[in-house]
Amino acid sequence: MIKVSEFIERREKLYSKLKDSSVLVLYSGVAKKRSADEDFEFIVNRNFYYLTNIKQENSILLVTKLDGIIKEYLFINEYSELKEKWTGRRITPNEARTLSGISNILFSPTFDAQLEMILNNTNPLDRIDYIYMDLEKENKVGPETSTNDVASTLSLNYPNKELIDVYTEIIRLRMVKSSGEIEEFKEAISKTNIGLKKLMKALQPGKYEYQLSSLFYYTIQDYDYSELSFPTICASGVNATCLHYMTPLCKLQENDLILFDLGCQNNLYCADISRTYPISGKFSPLQKTIYSIVLGANKLVIKSIKPGITIAELQQITIDYMAKECVKAGLINSEEEIGNYYFHNISHHIGLDTHDPSLRELPLVPGNIISDEPGLYFKELGIGVRIEDDVLVTEDGSYNLSGQIIKEVADIESALSHKNG
Repeated sequence: MIKVSEFIERREKLYSKLKDSSVLVLYSGVAKKRSADEDFEFIVNRNFYYLTNIKQENSILLVTKLDGIIKEYLFINEYSELKEKWTGRRITPNEARTLSGISNILFSPTFDAQLEMILNNTNPLDRIDYIYMDLEKENKVGPETSTNDVASTLSLNYPNKELIDVYTEIIRLRMVKSSGEIEEFKEAISKTNIGLKKLMKALQPGKYEYQLSSLFYYTIQDYDYSELSFPTICASGVNATCLHYMTPLCKLQENDLILFDLGCQNNLYCADISRTYPISGKFSPLQKTIYSIVLGANKLVIKSIKPGITIAELQQITIDYMAKECVKAGLINSEEEIGNYYFHNISHHIGLDTHDPSLRELPLVPGNIISDEPGLYFKELGIGVRIEDDVLVTEDGSYNLSGQIIKEVADIESALSHKNG
């Protein structure tokens, strides 16, 4: 569990980037309407959570910076006996203080009046010249209102104040993981491995893809009520040549491979792992050839990850390696053909979101956690292979956080041969 002191430190780092005579407004968001009187499950805005440790909807962080002095206010839902009968208890002001480290706790219905008072203050010492907001698209603050809508209204009502998008500054902070965040990742990956081991034991011809994806979810829920990082991809045979295959209705065939792309959350931090297994328990010669090329690329990328390299450079390393190996194996006639069989990127940042927001063009630095996910997809052969690990950038190279999840051919075949033992 990440300490409250870390959330305080994150906010202090962000505040140091703000201009003086400014106000910062960040929203946790609200649940989106699903149909009739039903909403989707609420998912907290990750930038808001990253800074406050608060997961409850309709919460707002309001900060002023005047003459270098910071004042923080956290707005939360007020107590409602009726609503708590329907949707459960809400956090109390004391709980909000303990979770966030913010002393001034107010109730959300008073927010508009408080902001208006701050923005209308004409005292030269307290005048606000800059309004900072997170203007990421689709950040809802009401059923029909986004942060961009709020920003437009503020710009219209206060034309003498400059509105600044703070999104990039928050993302810069999120890209570098702390030791506490790394521990959250390790636990998420460990739980993901528990689920994968259960899948390997259950793997056999005749089962349906959905039975296995359901088994993974049940396993991690049964372990400690964990949630999925994202909807599980469970794709057998030719289905594995579709990157985001989401209709797991096919029956497993003995001579096919099955590709799993899945992950488990731990305190909102998302593992993202891909593994490919032979349903029969043994790779055919052709399957082993293709799998070994992908595995070779996966290992090469891990060795290549270091501070200063970019994701674009890792992508080129992957393309060059797999193109040469596929030509050598007789899978393609020329290296230029590789784009027909490897057509996604090698990596993305991982964190509170599976595809963590990032400034992808920046060179990697220690504390970044990125995916390493080469793949080859031969639709005409009915073979799709992807191997994905979660890798930490260290001071002098990299560390594979998911290194305990087996991926060598011999290890996989051995595990599958003993699955009933």
